[in-house]
Amino acid sequence: MGLGEDIERLKKVDGTSKVLSIYLNTAPEKRNQWETVLRNEKKKLLQGDEKADIERLFTHVEKAIANKRTDLLRSIVAFVSVDGSLDELRFLQLDVTNEVSYQPKPNLNQLEVLDQQFPRTGIVLTNLDSATVLDVRLGEVEATHDYELDLDTGEWRRYQGGSGRSSASSNTQSDEYQNRVAEQADRFYRNLAQEVEKMNRSLGWEQIILLGERSQANFLENALTTKPKQVIHKNLSQSSQQQILKQVF
Repeated sequence: MGLGEDIERLKKVDGTSKVLSIYLNTAPEKRNQWETVLRNEKKKLLQGDEKADIERLFTHVEKAIANKRTDLLRSIVAFVSVDGSLDELRFLQLDVTNEVSYQPKPNLNQLEVLDQQFPRTGIVLTNLDSATVLDVRLGEVEATHDYELDLDTGEWRRYQGGSGRSSASSNTQSDEYQNRVAEQADRFYRNLAQEVEKMNRSLGWEQIILLGERSQANFLENALTTKPKQVIHKNLSQSSQQQILKQVF
């Protein structure tokens, strides 16, 4: 579950155990300034009471970040409580302002602002005979839905992960196969558009963004009832989720 889905739950924290809330800007152009910020904020808090608890929480967060350092995007958001009931660490593709606090309740101010500024988004990556739909909130992928076209039935089948795909990938198919798909692309993408519209309604997207080669992206754009906010004519089907998010946001 992404952090965006947890905002309401975090609001309900009863305040019986103090919470260390951390927002760090880790954008590449900031180099490693966030590490200095974290050390300085730690020193400030250790000048007050509850030194043992504060030291323990900072050590926990520092280790968690070190273990996932290769996952760094543009920001770190963390909430950890003294009693262990909260242990949240997220790497977001959105900018935050450096801020650290130690209070009875999580400091959700920046998170709530981001939730309003960056609405829930459906990102659709189109390929000749496959498509991937990303459900994104707060710059995080909360769910991935993969589809493969069954040329025999003309239906789009959902599958789980890359291992579920058949060998009939558009990257390896014969020219004859690709021509057959291209000839019926209009109908195929009308069917795919219906799947996207169902997800749009059920997931409550506030915007849709399409990515793919011009012909495929345009077929889907024309078939959708809900017009996408943006269409990016670029094939990112082999890109990581982080690369896709960087392209979109």
